[in-house]
Amino acid sequence: MKIKFLLFSAIIFLFLGWNSKDGVLFFFFAVHLFTLSLGVIFLKFEKKLQPGLRLEPLPEADTKTRD
Repeated sequence: MKIKFLLFSAIIFLFLGWNSKDGVLFFFFAVHLFTLSLGVIFLKFEKKLQPGLRLEPLPEADTKTRD
């Protein structure tokens, strides 16, 4: 859902930039939202590739005191 929202917003800003006289700010937001959507896509892809991280228990601490 986040990806769709970001991509649709980027497309809307792109069209607004083309249809306005000074659309530089709209183009900036279109590029910004597009790169954010790519980041979300890559983050989801990376999470799918990584299996569940296993945590190994720490070794027990040595309780001897120094003399």
